[in-house]
Amino acid sequence: MRAEARFVLASTTVAALLALPAELAAQDLAVPDTMTVAVVPFTALEPAIYDAGGRREPFDPLTVAGDLDTGPRFETLRLTGVFLGAPGNSLVVLEDPTRRGHFLRVGERLGQARLIQIMPDGAVFEVEEYGIGRREVLRLERSEENP
Repeated sequence: MRAEARFVLASTTVAALLALPAELAAQDLAVPDTMTVAVVPFTALEPAIYDAGGRREPFDPLTVAGDLDTGPRFETLRLTGVFLGAPGNSLVVLEDPTRRGHFLRVGERLGQARLIQIMPDGAVFEVEEYGIGRREVLRLERSEENP
């Protein structure tokens, strides 16, 4: 019995929808000969202001186009030498995958890494990726010839 009621309801709905265009065509819709159009002058939008409150601006890109060209990635570097001298005169030697050497003093940057501290057997770096900084320690790699 319920299926029969659903069929009757569906068929009357379809019939009403099919008859709708004919009823609209039968109506006399008056269309004016002339039409008035209001022209609204364009006004410049006010600039959006974002109060960061100490947070990162969400509309700034996470990376800058030149970021990849500033140096090798930190994960690919090896610490191959440490030269300890007078304060401000110590330096470390880093080697990238192409076996190119890079000499850094405390405070200098290579790619996303900045040298923080030089130790007798390693170096401490601050690595910044995607706006987040972390500290990493690279240990001096000793060759097997000179233990």
